[in-house]
Amino acid sequence: MIARKQTIVSAVFTFAVFLFGLAPAAHANLMVNGSFEIDNFGPSHKLGLVGNDVTGWFIPSLDGVYPWGLQNVNIFGGGPAADGNQWLVLGEVSTGVEYTIQQTLNGLVPGSIYNLSFALASESGCCSTAEVSFLSGSSTAPQSFVAPSSGQWWTQWGAYSMNFLADVSSVTLQFKNINLGPGIDLGLDNVIVEGASIPEPATLALMGLGLAGIGFRRKLQA
Repeated sequence: MIARKQTIVSAVFTFAVFLFGLAPAAHANLMVNGSFEIDNFGPSHKLGLVGNDVTGWFIPSLDGVYPWGLQNVNIFGGGPAADGNQWLVLGEVSTGVEYTIQQTLNGLVPGSIYNLSFALASESGCCSTAEVSFLSGSSTAPQSFVAPSSGQWWTQWGAYSMNFLADVSSVTLQFKNINLGPGIDLGLDNVIVEGASIPEPATLALMGLGLAGIGFRRKLQA
């Protein structure tokens, strides 16, 4: 009988380890190419990004120049990037067009909260502004974020974050420049999506099985 009970305890522990393996890493970045490093914007910069020119992202429209990408070593003497060697530029001051870039995240857990963080910079002065919205898959309302004051050519980056709810397993998020006066063109970099710091279902199940196993073991020892 004791051997049978020990076998049950071992099975419970093995199942708990299995569930733990299924639980997604709490701090894994779910964004693809969030720092815009995969595609080469050099030498110096690359104009007129559109469609799937930026790996992992979709850019709906361009004007031949905007949106565009910059490298740390560039003809403007701008930067450096908030993370890595490159960043994205949204906005066209002379036309007032609000350019956007989007990415669809798959494999999310419906009903779970995720954290989105990113870096913004103004081309010059203050204050380029980004609107973050969710085109599908999330009922979270759009939010606006104002970049810090900067010297000429994106010299000062600010870090920002917000939480969003995944209503379904696929969520499309969008960044849009919405202030084309002060601050001039908007710089975007280091976009990260992580699971919020709350226990996920598989983790809760693991905790419950662990507690049950401890109680069962104590019962055996009594």
